[in-house]
Amino acid sequence: MKRKYVLIFFILILLLIILNQNVIVTYIAKNFLYKNEVIIPEYSYYHLDTDFNYVKETKDFVPYNKQDLLNIVYTVLNNGWDSFTFYCPDEYISCKNDVNSIFKDQSTLSHLNNFVHPYNTYSTITADISSLGRIKVDVKKLYSENRIKEIDNKIDSIYKELIKDGMSDRDKILAVHDYIVNNTVYDEERSNAILSGDKSTSDSNSHSAYGLLYEGKAICGGYADTMALFLDKMGITNMKIATYDHVWNAVLLDGVWYHLDLTWDDPVSDSGENILTHTFFLLTSEQLASQNTGQHDYDKKIYSEI
Repeated sequence: MKRKYVLIFFILILLLIILNQNVIVTYIAKNFLYKNEVIIPEYSYYHLDTDFNYVKETKDFVPYNKQDLLNIVYTVLNNGWDSFTFYCPDEYISCKNDVNSIFKDQSTLSHLNNFVHPYNTYSTITADISSLGRIKVDVKKLYSENRIKEIDNKIDSIYKELIKDGMSDRDKILAVHDYIVNNTVYDEERSNAILSGDKSTSDSNSHSAYGLLYEGKAICGGYADTMALFLDKMGITNMKIATYDHVWNAVLLDGVWYHLDLTWDDPVSDSGENILTHTFFLLTSEQLASQNTGQHDYDKKIYSEI
């Protein structure tokens, strides 16, 4: 008789396990397996300590809202991590949907790129979302280690040539601004190809600091990245600002943020003459708005500092 009750008991337990296997598997995965996967890598050498209003670095990788997710993605980029895994808690019901919406929104991801060191910016960034809420972020960086060495060597050489003892920060920025504009040609071919959706110039480097420094050609991304690298070398707080079709630099001097747009200070002429202007050199937001360019109408909620 006892054997009969024991058999019935085990059958009931087996039925409960079968009926609730998804719940059990989910519980084990989230509370034992996934938690062990949240490993914090070492910081990148190019990690920036600056706090911004739009996103902030976090040490808490359990998100409970979309802002938490943005902070996690920003932390991954700012620390230069190539891969990072975290998970959605049960309480955050829309977590997977919010992750999906962030990674499908190239505009949002591009804005995050503007708050990190150029060497930590991505060329591609993806998120693998499992049914159990496991989020694996993979980053492919814009700059390879070899390219970084080449660019740093060039910047060091230019910096020694331009920067003299006793120069103010404004004078240093002006010297670099003028050097870049005088030694760079705006890459109209690449720009027009991007606007038309033509990928035939995809092997061009003009979107990066390498193209500007070694090939003498750049589009706005190349100008902005190169200036940002010099500003970081000077120890001057900065970020990039982007609209849907343009990017430029913002600089913090004496507690005030200013706009700095080298692309627009290097206008294309019909004669092919290399022109240097200072129309967009260290402008306040009011001064920038008064230019009415149509390309500088940036999102004040994202770049609220300036």
